[in-house]
Amino acid sequence: MSNVQAPPTQLVIDVTIKGGDVTPTNEQLKAGVNEPIVVHVDSDAADELHVKSKPEHSFEVQAKPMQSFQFTVDVAGKVDVELRKLNKTIATIQVQ
Repeated sequence: MSNVQAPPTQLVIDVTIKGGDVTPTNEQLKAGVNEPIVVHVDSDAADELHVKSKPEHSFEVQAKPMQSFQFTVDVAGKVDVELRKLNKTIATIQVQ
């Protein structure tokens, strides 16, 4: 029997922005209230990552690889993760 605890769970979303195309788009995901959510972004253009949650979060995306943004959601419900300039929804997260 081990006394080592499992690391806390966290949702990781890998995003690629290239030539105006975004991957993933409209992905359906699940996370827990106050669970860390990490978004990794590789982008060839600047944009703003906006998280429609309570509290709301906004992150400046630069035209460079290997960017990382982390947030938590305090209130259960549907949370959209969007790119403002490209007007694309990356994912909808069901937070419970």
